[in-house]
Amino acid sequence: MTSVLLGVLPSVEPWSSRRVVLAASSYYLAYRLCRFAYAYWSHTRSPLRKLPGPCGDALWLIGHTRSLLSGENMDTQDNWLNTYGGTFSLRGLMGKYQLMTTDTRALTHICEQHRDQVLHTWSFVALSSRLTNSLSQRRIINPAFGYAHVRDMTEIFVDKAAKLREVWYNKCIEAGGSVRLNAIEWLSKATLASIGKAGFDYDFNTLNEHAPKNELAEAFDKVFRADESPGVILRVLLNAQFPILKRTLVLRFDESKRLIDEAGMRIVQEKKREILSELAAVERIEKKAVGGRDLISLLLRANLAQDLDPSLRLSDEEVLAQVPTFLVAGETQTFALNATSWAIYALATQPDVQQRLRSELQCVGTELPTLEQLSALPYLDHVARGGARRRRPRRDARPGQRRQHGFVPQVGYAVESRVFLTSLLSIKAGDEVLIPIAPLNRSETIWGPDADQFRPERWEDVPPGASTIPGITPNLMSFIGGPRSCVGHRFAVAEMKALLFHVVRGFEFTLAVDPSELFTRSGGILRPQLRADKSVTLPVVLTLVA
Repeated sequence: MTSVLLGVLPSVEPWSSRRVVLAASSYYLAYRLCRFAYAYWSHTRSPLRKLPGPCGDALWLIGHTRSLLSGENMDTQDNWLNTYGGTFSLRGLMGKYQLMTTDTRALTHICEQHRDQVLHTWSFVALSSRLTNSLSQRRIINPAFGYAHVRDMTEIFVDKAAKLREVWYNKCIEAGGSVRLNAIEWLSKATLASIGKAGFDYDFNTLNEHAPKNELAEAFDKVFRADESPGVILRVLLNAQFPILKRTLVLRFDESKRLIDEAGMRIVQEKKREILSELAAVERIEKKAVGGRDLISLLLRANLAQDLDPSLRLSDEEVLAQVPTFLVAGETQTFALNATSWAIYALATQPDVQQRLRSELQCVGTELPTLEQLSALPYLDHVARGGARRRRPRRDARPGQRRQHGFVPQVGYAVESRVFLTSLLSIKAGDEVLIPIAPLNRSETIWGPDADQFRPERWEDVPPGASTIPGITPNLMSFIGGPRSCVGHRFAVAEMKALLFHVVRGFEFTLAVDPSELFTRSGGILRPQLRADKSVTLPVVLTLVA
């Protein structure tokens, strides 16, 4: 009987290894495609779809991202805000809905959300892939960026600004009193020199024209001045969304990032050996131990402390990650360079404001002012705030996507000219939130009809509505607020003031081109570009102050 049944059943040939691999690959591909389709469908069911917003130009994979990045001078973003009001939705990568709002109560709630409710996903963090998201680990980092350390670092910022002034002075003398140059190029060299000394205790020699080329300095410069065309930014975002693409969508600054990581790790390990050797005779290393003033040394000393909770301790790689994160994502380099550039642009077009600031700076009786002396100059503070408010280096921030369902309080929105008020706006897990930093800083509702003008005097009588902006810096959203605020905001402001102190004190400057020839691309970082060749540049004519 058994033999009869075996004769009826078809014979089964054993599968070859090739067929097994092919079948497994097919099943896995089908599984991934199903997951992708389900995720995309799930994103389309967001409660945010009921809000007004642009819909016709959304692409199925990248949504409105290209439209948001392709405009000039934030025109696209401003047009959407004018058309749909201060609260609307748009589509991001993978069909995700994104909430954009200028409602300050809603933004306060969003910014203050705990990190276990919102996944931190800063956009355009290209330099460091090891960003530490733990709020507890940030307790190690914060003291290195506190007021006391900024006060010490101001000496470095002022010294590098003085060297920049010396370089420009020599160029003016060689040219007979006046010279045309690209201000943003030299400001970049000055801020990079400050970064090397303050961050690594490393001399980049960027302000020494006769020094040999520094490979590490060039690598940093390539990252800071990387192309921010819509195509490049989309590649950055796609690489973050689909890690497998990193092997195919190689970015031009990837090699620079590798060089920075390798050199940075050598510096970290060398500093660590120095600290351990120095403290070998000390029985107990405590967090209050004082040594080198650069960021790496401070972080390493705090990290090696025996009284530190082991759960807060960072690896060498995480320590290394904090400096480029602080310099690039944390915005010290970006803010100091771009905000100072835009302040110089504004001063070059308003000679009366420039002269008033110069008169205040010339009353300071030293060429090397302290942080306290810089902070005691009210008009310098107004100019710095005005530059940061009107031309925030980054157009918006993406503080994160929801990890769980939640609500945003007190949001108003408009549909077909009808205004709706809701006490709670539902946001599902996976939805993203965009904070329109630049439009919020230039909101006519808050700042009045001249909101888009550079007028430092407005800081003498700040509008009441500005106090509702939930930024870590009063009345500004430039550094965000809450757990996701920029840890290096004091550094950035101190460096900007040091640069303006020496530049404005030593030179009169005007734009070398008509203002209409300069524009900004609505990409990740708002930088002046020449319309003729799209180069990042700020051409000015310098004249020595008599």
